[in-house]
Amino acid sequence: MLNHLHFKVFLILSLSIFTSQTEGMSANKVIEGYFNDINESRWSSVHSWYVNERAMEIKSFIENEENQEKKLGLLNIIEARLVNLKELPYDYADNFIPNRYMEQYDNKDKKAFYAAVDYTVYHEDQYHINGVNYFLVVLVLEDNHWRIALTPHVPVNAIVSDGFGFGTKDEKTFDERRQKFRD
Repeated sequence: MLNHLHFKVFLILSLSIFTSQTEGMSANKVIEGYFNDINESRWSSVHSWYVNERAMEIKSFIENEENQEKKLGLLNIIEARLVNLKELPYDYADNFIPNRYMEQYDNKDKKAFYAAVDYTVYHEDQYHINGVNYFLVVLVLEDNHWRIALTPHVPVNAIVSDGFGFGTKDEKTFDERRQKFRD
């Protein structure tokens, strides 16, 4: 087990290596890279797409043996293929984003994308349904690099009725399909 100082050095080196690999990446490319890592089961890289505050939380979750055995959260995903992506006006998307996670970032340094991702999962739940799933991917500029801050689920029917949807048939039925998995 690493002592505290070694852990800090490891974290700084890991983040600086990742930063040099992603320097100059557009927000779209960050999202594409994130879903590509999930699709390829590169679990040791997934946390690197997140802001520092969330990266270690994601890494700990992924490395947890019980989460791995039970296929919880992201580990429930077998395949994740990004189907469609649309940047939303941040002022609009902000209606669906938990403020407590975002208040520390300047509004000019935030972007929100509406994503359609085709999942194959081990077991379906309200957050992971076989087929196309819809949610936001919220990015912020951290150290001059786009990083994922949150991936909240949204009321898809509201996005569609407000004119920001993709116009697909499965998008219009997504909230209904997801409803059967809610407690």
